[in-house]
Amino acid sequence: MNRLSFLLMLGIALPSLAATTKTIGVPPPPKPPANERTVTLDVKDEEVRKIMATMQKQCAVRNLVVDPDVQARGTFVFHHLPCSTAFRVVLQSLALSSVDYGNSVITVGTRKR
Repeated sequence: MNRLSFLLMLGIALPSLAATTKTIGVPPPPKPPANERTVTLDVKDEEVRKIMATMQKQCAVRNLVVDPDVQARGTFVFHHLPCSTAFRVVLQSLALSSVDYGNSVITVGTRKR
């Protein structure tokens, strides 16, 4: 009789192998503060004006002005990402810049080199 059979016969519980393994992966992102708005966005090769309009609504930005020279498309998947992070990622990815004038006015243009 092997040891496993002996232990099972005695009724000794063995910890499952699943309990001893660790999941390797990326931890979930920290939750934003309760008062910070978030963005959920899933777009593929979308025009920047549509991306910005969606973010504007979700982030409660009253006035968003996109320079007519801005021509860009992007693919983004965000799930409850804080608005400040979402805007920074989109602008950086599409080589754009923004100016926040306060009073809920943001302008978006091409990045100056």
